[in-house]
Amino acid sequence: MTPEELEDEGGRPRAPDVPGLSPAQRAHGGRLAQIHDMYRDELAAVAALLAEIRAARADPATLVPVIEGLDLARNLALFGTVCGRECALLKNHHDIEEHWMFPALAERADPALQAVIDRLIAEHRVIHALIADLREAATTLTAQRSPAAFDACATAFDTLNRAIQSHFGYEETQLHGALGAHAIPI
Repeated sequence: MTPEELEDEGGRPRAPDVPGLSPAQRAHGGRLAQIHDMYRDELAAVAALLAEIRAARADPATLVPVIEGLDLARNLALFGTVCGRECALLKNHHDIEEHWMFPALAERADPALQAVIDRLIAEHRVIHALIADLREAATTLTAQRSPAAFDACATAFDTLNRAIQSHFGYEETQLHGALGAHAIPI
């Protein structure tokens, strides 16, 4: 799957609607979005740093430690995953998704929900590769400090950012009902 295919809403399977959720179930299903929000904040910080480098108010060398310090990148390096980890309560968000949350959903899944789970796992692999691309582009930018290296780094970030934003939105909307209905721990 390419990043463009990842972002293709028409190519993404849809989970079945889960009618009649209680307010508590809806709130529980929304917890995944709250976890994703901390990663959205990290991406916004990288975007701001790229803007500072473009405006010559920051040294390109500051980008690599920021990228490597992201929970997203640390988790990629530690676990070969990308989704991240819950700070205080859970070791690793992606580990929970692929080793706990997805299997727990799959036990209750009809074929439509299983197709969503399979798609999300495939999207994790694409995002994993995009983080590696960004790390490489940031390292090149630090060494070369050229406009071309900056443009390549900014392009790698934009591609990753679009993919993550798209993935998070898809995951949140498609799993919200099932997570709440079945009280899957998040």
